[in-house]
Amino acid sequence: MALLVSLTDTDIAPWLKVFQTELSGMDIRIYPDVGDPCDIEYVAAWQHPFSEYKKYPNLKAILSLGAGVDHITKDPELPSGIPIVRMADNALTRDMCLYALHWVLHFHSDYYRYAQQQSNKQWLPQDFVSPRDRTIGVMGLGNIGKQIAESLATQGFNVVGWGASEKQTTGLIEYFHGKEQMNAFLNKAEILINVLPLTDATRNRVTESELRQLPQGSFVINMGRGCIVNESDLLSLLNSGHIAAAVLDVFDIEPLPDDNPLWSHPSVTITPHIAGQSDGETAAMFMVDNIRRIEHGEAPFPLYDPVLGY
Repeated sequence: MALLVSLTDTDIAPWLKVFQTELSGMDIRIYPDVGDPCDIEYVAAWQHPFSEYKKYPNLKAILSLGAGVDHITKDPELPSGIPIVRMADNALTRDMCLYALHWVLHFHSDYYRYAQQQSNKQWLPQDFVSPRDRTIGVMGLGNIGKQIAESLATQGFNVVGWGASEKQTTGLIEYFHGKEQMNAFLNKAEILINVLPLTDATRNRVTESELRQLPQGSFVINMGRGCIVNESDLLSLLNSGHIAAAVLDVFDIEPLPDDNPLWSHPSVTITPHIAGQSDGETAAMFMVDNIRRIEHGEAPFPLYDPVLGY
């Protein structure tokens, strides 16, 4: 029985320490040193090469480094019926909440303006706006989106949420759902945060039509997945001034190509897909717990649902 560790662009040392300590009875292998493919029962995966999974006939589960699993599901030769386990490590979720809070404050408190003013040696205090008078819209109220929304609400912001289907939320958040309620949600969102997963239903979900529903001078924070917010349409509305500024952590193509105009746009801040970075020790332990569940005949959590697409 073997666990194959395939974590491209990741420091695997802390992961290996946990795997070797907690799974002492399991052979831990590091890709591409697969050995006998028949031994592989689990893969700890991030950007694992396509067509590789089909080579492991005894594979019991694929454990994703990230909350998103499109890096796995877009493999055209992915074998059917293999459970895919998403990452739901509390440390990663906390990191994403902090990322959201940082950039919300960047816009809410006019820090983006002060950065521009500094380059012009301008001393111009902006008018104070109370958090209760600022509405934050969070698209996607899954595990991560819900905690982002609630953490912002506890800081005093007025928070609204949108999701594809109806769900229970706390009284902290006004919730909208479905296509019929999307415009009502967008009309309120002075700062829009996207944390939707990438599925067939969410691909290109936020285009010029949706972005124009945002209030004049609004802000966009995309920390979910690329291909959900249309980059060309976003650029157009940034140029027109309808959207004042944007922070983008995810893109249609990653790494972002050198010739992409987003790099040089004065109202765009780019981060390299780091909104939620996994803590090797805690994330590896999350995977270990799921392997133990499977070995004990229990269901892993959270399990990717191919019907829902996340």
